[in-house]
Amino acid sequence: MEPDSTEQDEQRNISDRPDRKRLTRKKLCLLLVPVFAILTVLLFYIINVYHMPDLNELLIRAKLAKLPESIKNLQVETRPNMDDDGRAVPNTGELFIRFEAEPNNIDKFINNSPGIDKNRIRPLSTAVNSNLNPPWWIINRAASGRIYSIPEHGDSHAGTVVIDGDSGTVLIYMWFAVNPQIPEMQNAIEDMYDESVDFLEDLLHEVLDLFGD
Repeated sequence: MEPDSTEQDEQRNISDRPDRKRLTRKKLCLLLVPVFAILTVLLFYIINVYHMPDLNELLIRAKLAKLPESIKNLQVETRPNMDDDGRAVPNTGELFIRFEAEPNNIDKFINNSPGIDKNRIRPLSTAVNSNLNPPWWIINRAASGRIYSIPEHGDSHAGTVVIDGDSGTVLIYMWFAVNPQIPEMQNAIEDMYDESVDFLEDLLHEVLDLFGD
């Protein structure tokens, strides 16, 4: 006497259970891979957000020449970039530099800095002082001098170079991205998150189908 169809279905379900369990465990393991990847990227993101680049690194990024060896009274300040409400803007900083040098050394610095736009020169009278600048970063707008621009480069940095010809003083301001790779990392995290959500939804549907049989 052959077993009826109900008994055959039960036996088939019993034999299929180990395979289904293995399949479910495998999918759960696959789900953990993007989760751990996202956590790793987030950890890397947190570490790099609070890493403030040093002066040499910022000069290289902005394609500025090394500071002249004959400079005097060098002052440097690197700090987080603040918005109008006094709150730090994530992943951005500000660099302030002041030094004094001979006119020929200043000209060499300008000419050897490909990151400075030498085609757009403004008179010193157009400069604007700000209360947010360090107290030593003061522009004498009545002096004879000129202002160069450091053009924005890939949302990474931009700034100005102010030359006070009367005192032989150079003032450099630049805002910069603390880590230029952060936006790329954010996009990668969002893509991984979307893929994980899609995968989880498909997995839940399959698990529900398994229990619904």
